Amino acid sequence: MTEEFILQATVPYWNVDREQVLLLRGVFEFFQEAAIKHADLFDMGTRAMISRGESWVLNRMAAAIHRYPRYEEAVRVVTWSSGIRACKGFRDFRLYCNDELVASASSLWLYVNLKTKTLSRVPPDVAATFPSRSGDVFRPELDKLKLTPPAAGTAGRAISVRYSDVDGNGHVNNTAYFDYLQTALARSGGSPRPGRLEIQFLKEIPPTAETVSVALETRGQNTVFGLSGQEGLFAQGSAG
Repeated sequence: MTEEFILQATVPYWNVDREQVLLLRGVFEFFQEAAIKHADLFDMGTRAMISRGESWVLNRMAAAIHRYPRYEEAVRVVTWSSGIRACKGFRDFRLYCNDELVASASSLWLYVNLKTKTLSRVPPDVAATFPSRSGDVFRPELDKLKLTPPAAGTAGRAISVRYSDVDGNGHVNNTAYFDYLQTALARSGGSPRPGRLEIQFLKEIPPTAETVSVALETRGQNTVFGLSGQEGLFAQGSAG
């Protein structure tokens, strides 16, 4: 099998906003779907979750979105593994509309035991057979990325957590975090479509959570954000 996986799709009506533009969450749902389908080919995706009780958990992501596709545009997601080291997996994404590159992203995933909630080394035989390439990485220094939350005392907006936000791992899916962020950006009067985004996932949002507080702080040309709840800080990052 080739080192790249390609997902062909069309932007659906249920995943666009009031201006018929792909939602921020939708961009990362395309990335997630491509990553899962690629991992499933090598028994490292949803099948590993069922057969071994192990799963990949997204830890960090950095993306540049040059343009948000519109309703009914044909899109193509190209993804590949840029390496597996112990319990860490690195993956890159490119999103195209025809030949136009509209988004690039790098991601860092952690392989965990779902029962113990601890890091688990990727089985050596699986890691050895999973194709990867180290070149053409959007953010090669992603594992060293340093992010900070908004300043203490920054007010947050309460965003509702919905039943549909919880996934098969028993916690709020990572793509829902982008939905909460986009909602907070729009309600604060900022642009709901950032062109650059960096995020670090710190703690899972439990299925019992009713709301998530999204705090935004302007720092120069960037908006620093933090998603939190009674359990603490769930994620932190920067959008611009």
